[in-house]
Amino acid sequence: MADNKNKTINFAERKKAINSKQAKAKTPVQDNRIIQYDINRMREQINQQTKSKIKKKEQSHNFRLWVKIVYGLLILAIGILLSFKIFNFNSLIKPKGLPDKFVEMPTKLSTEDTIKYEELAEDKINEVINVSGNIDVITTSIHKNNNIIFSNGYFTYPDESQKIFFDAKFKDEKITSLIVNGYELLK
Repeated sequence: MADNKNKTINFAERKKAINSKQAKAKTPVQDNRIIQYDINRMREQINQQTKSKIKKKEQSHNFRLWVKIVYGLLILAIGILLSFKIFNFNSLIKPKGLPDKFVEMPTKLSTEDTIKYEELAEDKINEVINVSGNIDVITTSIHKNNNIIFSNGYFTYPDESQKIFFDAKFKDEKITSLIVNGYELLK
């Protein structure tokens, strides 16, 4: 039995030993060595961050520039349209060649001129319309506007009674336009 006495476990001492081991494990290791960081890896991270920032700035800057250009063009177009509208309403721009005030001019021709232009119209109609024999041309009205002479009337074919109307325009004793039933025979 004496052997058993020596083999007994002292629980109080055992508990103290376990607690001291746990306390030693909980305390941090005091190591004064410096852990060196990989410089190349750090540079690569910094470069990636700056590249992403630059891309974001470029994208936003390009977008802002494009928007500014569009807005600038719109404002310019509106300004131009408004200026034309203002100038046209206030009649600051007048078409070239129009006088400030129109004056009365005579529209009647002398008897000699009337006969001359009637004969010119008759000759030109007979020349343009190829018919055997002469066409009877009657001028119903003739007037002038400055140096342009306007004449209208009708003609009939030989042995027919239907009237075919014409309008003629003369300038410098030459016929410049002859319209018969809506067809312009001379331009």
